[in-house]
Amino acid sequence: MLYVLKQAMLVFLGLSIVMLTGYASAQAPGDVSGTWTGGTLRGASTLTLVLKQDGQKVTGTLTGAGTDDGPVTGTVQGGTIRLRYDDGRQTTPSLNVKGDQIEGMLSGTSITLKRVK
Repeated sequence: MLYVLKQAMLVFLGLSIVMLTGYASAQAPGDVSGTWTGGTLRGASTLTLVLKQDGQKVTGTLTGAGTDDGPVTGTVQGGTIRLRYDDGRQTTPSLNVKGDQIEGMLSGTSITLKRVK
């Protein structure tokens, strides 16, 4: 009986840790404030993204993208960021934020941006 109780407690403890870790990562947005530069696999130009973060909300400007240059807004949730142009015509898919790097697929090509220090 004592053995079964110990196993049940260990399972409960393990599940609690997993749930708390997931909750913490979902609640704490990554910090994306700063200047980011990079490009796509097509590599025609260098993209520059300047972001300012306030909680989960993000505002900034994008340059180097040709007709898509201009102000952007978005949200950060955990390790992902979603941006949209201020005129509302396009929203990016979720991009992954890993420390000083943002990466993902954008308009059918891979994009990688690194934070300028």
